[in-house]
Amino acid sequence: MAARPPFSWREQLHGLIVGTAAGLGVGLLLALGNPPGERWISVVFGAFVGFWISIVSRSLGRLLHAWLEPLTGARRTLATIALFFVSGPVAWTLTTILINALFGLRLPVFSPTSLISVGITVALAIVIGLAFVSFERMQARLAASVARLKDIELAERELQLARDLQSRLLPPPEIAGKGYRVAARNLAARVVAGDFYDVFRLTDGAVGLTVADVAGKGMAASLIMASAKARLPLLAAERPAEETLRELNRALAAELSSREFVALAFVRYDPERGTATLVNAGLPDPYLIRAGEPPLPLAVPGPRLPLGARREVSYESLEISLQPGDRILMLTDGLAEAPTANGEPLGYSALADLMASGPNATPLAWIDALLDRIRAATQASLEDDWTALLLERTAAGNS
Repeated sequence: MAARPPFSWREQLHGLIVGTAAGLGVGLLLALGNPPGERWISVVFGAFVGFWISIVSRSLGRLLHAWLEPLTGARRTLATIALFFVSGPVAWTLTTILINALFGLRLPVFSPTSLISVGITVALAIVIGLAFVSFERMQARLAASVARLKDIELAERELQLARDLQSRLLPPPEIAGKGYRVAARNLAARVVAGDFYDVFRLTDGAVGLTVADVAGKGMAASLIMASAKARLPLLAAERPAEETLRELNRALAAELSSREFVALAFVRYDPERGTATLVNAGLPDPYLIRAGEPPLPLAVPGPRLPLGARREVSYESLEISLQPGDRILMLTDGLAEAPTANGEPLGYSALADLMASGPNATPLAWIDALLDRIRAATQASLEDDWTALLLERTAAGNS
């Protein structure tokens, strides 16, 4: 059985004011047809009728709360109107008795001549009931709107928290060391990006570089990103590149749901030898950028399933020998899939042409210029996140 709602003096007072005011209005209208000396009776009678309609209907509503509460829609409206309909004759009877007692009148409680007045009282009760239903619906809509606003505010706070977390986890856009320079940009289509990148030194002197695209948005994606980012340097410390991704995939597959995964490309770069070992789990092919030559896609052999999609995946690696000045561009699919003016994706062929058309600048300036050219060739707003990371081999001793 549904519990009765808590008693509220404020609601009771509001109902009394509405009911009394409505009855007073009807009494004033009826008084116009009465002799001048009897008009006050109609006014007082109407006010008392409205008062009692409010009292009786609310009392019945509390008594029948367990029956009324489960009703919704038209059934609840009809039940409420029926409740007020019943309160009409009761209010008429109580008012007649009270008026007679207060003013020494002898108004008949029920008689053939009073049936019209009873009918007017019932009609008044129904009107008040309709007003009550309208007010109840308005309150429900207002409560729903407030709840939606709170949900939106909570979601915005969560997104901002996720973006702050993500910003703290990303390394600076420019990093340099002996034998290499790295630059990266991460542009979010919304408040929180599903992409991330990372650069870290390993104990054997190698440098780990990764670009990833986490399925989903918001706080959940940020937590997955944080988990993958924290694990990768630890796993890469004592393992070759392909085994690093195999172990990371096993760990994520045990944690993520069927709709969660991470597309990720990882490079283990040896600055002394100038070799880059590439493993790819679901991201677009990175590109080798070499002066005087068109950009060359670096296709890794073997399976390319995103991390977490299946527990056991035998990732393979591709080793690239870099000369001083050679660069490797790692990127997410948001750049190639950015829609052009006609709504079609930019495509990888056009993206490669834009890579080749830029001047030879510093890594960060080169990436910024590439992103500007992509923006000029596509629609203004980002439909997906854009992330690009550029590794350049520098001459020995230079950084």
